[in-house]
Amino acid sequence: MPPASSETKEAFDDFERFARRAAWERATKALYAIPEAQAPRFVDGANGFIIPVGQKRRSVLAGLSTEGQAAYRLFYDSDAKKLLDQAEGATEQATLERLFSSYFLTSVGDNAADRLGDLYFEQGQFDRAADCWLAILRERPDSELSPALTTVKAALALARAGRRSELDALRSESGERVADEVVTIGGKKAKAGEHLRRIAAESLPASEARSADPAGGGPAPELAETVATAWQVRFAASVTAGMTPVELSQWEATSFSGAVPATAVEGQTLFANYLGHVFAVDLASGKLLWRSASFHNLEQATTQGQSQMIETNRFAILAGRGRVWSLGRDLKDPNYQAEFRLACRRAENGEVVWQSSDLSDYSGIDFVGPPLLTRDTLFIAGKSSTSMGSMYGGGGGQDGQPRQYVLAIRPHDGKLLWKTEVGIFREGERYYWYYGPRETNPQPRLLYRAGSVYVDTHNGLLARLDAESGAVDWGYGYPTDPTQSQSRFIVIFDEMPQAAPSTACSDPLLLGDLVLIKGLKSDRICAIDPDRMKVAWERPIAKSARLLGVDDATLYLGGPELAALDLKGRSLRWSAPLPGGCSDGRLLVRRDGLWQLTPRGIFEVDPQTGRIRRIFRGQDTGAEGGDLILTDRLLLAISNRTISAYPRRPAGAEKIARDGTGSPSNGGPNE
Repeated sequence: MPPASSETKEAFDDFERFARRAAWERATKALYAIPEAQAPRFVDGANGFIIPVGQKRRSVLAGLSTEGQAAYRLFYDSDAKKLLDQAEGATEQATLERLFSSYFLTSVGDNAADRLGDLYFEQGQFDRAADCWLAILRERPDSELSPALTTVKAALALARAGRRSELDALRSESGERVADEVVTIGGKKAKAGEHLRRIAAESLPASEARSADPAGGGPAPELAETVATAWQVRFAASVTAGMTPVELSQWEATSFSGAVPATAVEGQTLFANYLGHVFAVDLASGKLLWRSASFHNLEQATTQGQSQMIETNRFAILAGRGRVWSLGRDLKDPNYQAEFRLACRRAENGEVVWQSSDLSDYSGIDFVGPPLLTRDTLFIAGKSSTSMGSMYGGGGGQDGQPRQYVLAIRPHDGKLLWKTEVGIFREGERYYWYYGPRETNPQPRLLYRAGSVYVDTHNGLLARLDAESGAVDWGYGYPTDPTQSQSRFIVIFDEMPQAAPSTACSDPLLLGDLVLIKGLKSDRICAIDPDRMKVAWERPIAKSARLLGVDDATLYLGGPELAALDLKGRSLRWSAPLPGGCSDGRLLVRRDGLWQLTPRGIFEVDPQTGRIRRIFRGQDTGAEGGDLILTDRLLLAISNRTISAYPRRPAGAEKIARDGTGSPSNGGPNE
């Protein structure tokens, strides 16, 4: 992460040395010699967390003895009072933030934190408001502010931020002590205990607030053992049509032939990004509504040697509110390190609305990882791009390393809202075979929760950013393999073994108030309490494992096998080998079953025992697996050859066909 200067780190060392000798004036002067420009930079905190300099300064001052705090106030109270008097007008918030960061332990620091909490709350930044009021309750027991009012305000902010477990803990710690004090908040006058009970009743319990059923509600898919499609789009056949035997053999040897389209569903339309070719399919009929280019054009890409080195899993798509955003690059670009660009299209006809290559704000940015749309903002990770001339370490920093960013974008016109550096992009050592890369490289994954965006870089860092401003709150460094930025090009002959495909990057998962992460090359699962900044628990796991989904009692894992981890004892409940393994692809994970697309059909697995309930033999056998998506009427199987739509309910339960008869499709011009 963006580090503080060596002088700043030395200042903290000087503070500790002088504080041990009770040289209070010299100790505090060491801290205030740190320039304010260093306050948002990062230093090591406790338990593996990386925190801003301003937060570190506040925490070490709070740890002073009673004698040290008295001396500190003698030195700095007058400065703090002058700043508080200046906290008005356009500079009010910035001044209060400086007071909270630098002078919280002075006699007026609690008043500054209270006012700052009010400002944050009015702006909808409930996480930050709660932190201000909790700091008063926990770090300023001498505050003259009403503890009852501060407790109620903190509880309300915690409830709005979705931090239910902390709300419960606050009621347990302070609720009885202030219960009978009458306070007025939001125009309502009542005892603090009544306010706290009302706030708790109006907020969802943690178990209900969690999205434990990512596949949506409704009954489970009820497929027969042999399943006929409602419709099918055969895009791979369009690519290979007309190829000679030599050309077909060349195509099948490339990584392109095994690429599974990235897909998204909005309303009654399926959108897909197949190696940069974006298209839309009507879910009711299977009719191709539009496409950005002919599939047959992909054949030309196989003649370009550098195209074999493109990571096919970097193509992504996202749909929402009448727009479609796709991530891709020109396959025929001779620079194998050409940037991946973001494009926005109209959902109804595929017309390009904007693309990052036309906007100067995104010059030199190579987007990495799937985008996230929430609260009218598009979030995406990116890195400073490299070129052929700098393949051995060129990038965006003075040290020659590319920088890792998170960007917030206005969805409808592409306006950049903020761009925040979260660290150095450390690309793993890449081995390129003649027929394409065989190793998955780290791709950041994003998660939105309660006003914050979390990014797992899959390079050993989880960071939390404020969704409104992009400010980095903290980072957590988890163990992972060391990385090397050098790429290696190897031609593999028959006698040389090829590396096995590696596991896909995991998305962070929510478990109540916890965030679960598993780095691509990390050997443990970490459960992070993001609000208390601590590791709730961690468990060793195989590096090949990946997170699939979670419910109240079980964490489901992929990798060479499908597995279930008991959350209470954190022991392995069961594991089930499936054809082709479970290293990639989107599974259907529900409380009532697990479904995976394999080369031998769709396997349904009992989530309690891992037993294979049944195998659905559809029209995807022979494909290399892929993704499953469940809609209100269909189970969609997306492989490297086809998109197949199977009726979610048994034949006769409802009619699903383009002609309304319920009979399977016999093909057509779009299939």
